[in-house]
Amino acid sequence: MANERNDPDSVPLLHSQPASAAKVPATRVTISYERPQSTTGMRTAILVWLTLQNSIHTLLIRYSRAREVEHMFLSTVAVFFTEVMKCVVCLGVVLHDESPKGFFPALMNQVVRQPYDTLKVCIPAMVYIVQNNLFYVAASHLDAATFMITSQLKIFTAAIFTVIILKRSLTRTQWFALAVLFVGVSLVQLQTSKTDSAGMEGQRPFVGFLAVVIACCLSGFAGIYFEKILKGSAPVSLWMRNIQMCVFAIPASFGGVMWQDGKVVLEHGLLYGFDWVVWLTVLWYCVGGLSVAVCIKYADNIAKNFATSVAIILATVGSMVIFNFQPSPLFTLGAALVIFSIFMYSSSQSMVSVFRRIVKTEMFV
Repeated sequence: MANERNDPDSVPLLHSQPASAAKVPATRVTISYERPQSTTGMRTAILVWLTLQNSIHTLLIRYSRAREVEHMFLSTVAVFFTEVMKCVVCLGVVLHDESPKGFFPALMNQVVRQPYDTLKVCIPAMVYIVQNNLFYVAASHLDAATFMITSQLKIFTAAIFTVIILKRSLTRTQWFALAVLFVGVSLVQLQTSKTDSAGMEGQRPFVGFLAVVIACCLSGFAGIYFEKILKGSAPVSLWMRNIQMCVFAIPASFGGVMWQDGKVVLEHGLLYGFDWVVWLTVLWYCVGGLSVAVCIKYADNIAKNFATSVAIILATVGSMVIFNFQPSPLFTLGAALVIFSIFMYSSSQSMVSVFRRIVKTEMFV
């Protein structure tokens, strides 16, 4: 122990201790960070949930649009009911948090008495409505695996809008990852085009791919714009923000119903073609949109990317079992590149943030 105290290499690099005339006590620094067991269990549960939610959502929306039924439901109506259901859930959460006495005052203060703050979310609310309708179009013309993979273009568009709107810079590794992502999606689309030439009755993969590209552009813009709103405004709960968005999203989605499918609705009603599969799809869409609140709190980028990658594999396997999908070597290569790019894009940034968190924990705990 005496040699250890006198060894200059034993002086800690991160901790500073007051000098003593007699001796300088040595302090060992251990770079480690242990999470509480409950938090670790929650993160594991969230990881499993993200994986199942992403894969089941993709298979479910595809099945609802590709199955043979007498009357196909109206996708615009499904989007409308998704927004209504989302609003009901958010109102229930706010009611639980605020208590019955504070429920209406909270709504008045956050939604009605701050019209400018509520108006800020108008643009992303409208954009999300168009995006969700386009995703239904894409699911009508693309198999579940291709739909799942091509929708990862939202990472590419979100990165571009991050640079444009938030004025952030990307590393060379991230730019390279985006290029790999683009190549992977292109390879997947090449197989889709070949499948289209072979003939798929009633389906136009190019239309589906175009719908995904536009939807991903809208998703990237809306997500980054919404992030800018959250960081530049007074702190408001995510549930209340969703209620603010529903103020615009519900009327806008209903307007879309009447504009695109008004004649059918007036003749057969809103629930034309609805059955348990459609309602399950609507419910799953709603739950998936709201689960972001829990994921933001407990899941980091690595966990979310792992969940997305596993979901792509599960969606591919599910397509093979349910829809007799046969992936080609070109598709497999494209899917592998997409999964690889997802991890590459966030790996450097995530590892830096993890190291900073570890160092801060050791310095101040």
